[in-house]
Amino acid sequence: MKPVTFTETVALYEKMIKNQMKKLCIYRDYEEYYQCGLIALWRAYEKYDEEKGSFPAYALVTVRGYLLEQLKKECRVQDQEVCTEWHMLENIGGEEKQEEAFEYMSMLEEKESFVLFEHFYGGKKIHEIATELGMTYHQTRWIYRQALKKMRLHAVGKE
Repeated sequence: MKPVTFTETVALYEKMIKNQMKKLCIYRDYEEYYQCGLIALWRAYEKYDEEKGSFPAYALVTVRGYLLEQLKKECRVQDQEVCTEWHMLENIGGEEKQEEAFEYMSMLEEKESFVLFEHFYGGKKIHEIATELGMTYHQTRWIYRQALKKMRLHAVGKE
């Protein structure tokens, strides 16, 4: 049996949303994914049919599925960003530009330069580098993004 109002539903199932986020290792963009969980709970609340089973089970499956779908979308966007950045680096060309890129990489921490080097010059994907480093995909992607930010800041400061 589902709760009478959606407000009651949120009060009852808020911990379930947070628990699913924890199980899926969602710590970054926490509020955004929490909102996605609430949207999924709303959809479950609206579409629930009492004849087909219990509401808690339906809500759990709906919320988890929606969160997983959002994670997949984020990965697709990340892959597109990586392709664009790779294309930009390929187009730089010339020894002078490569030396400049290596100069920027020399300012980075060891893991940051390793991730960038393996990704751009080794042609490895982020998940392959993560496996090699014994880290999660999201941790490695965070290191990758931080390294790019540092390089951009240094490049802008140099102009």
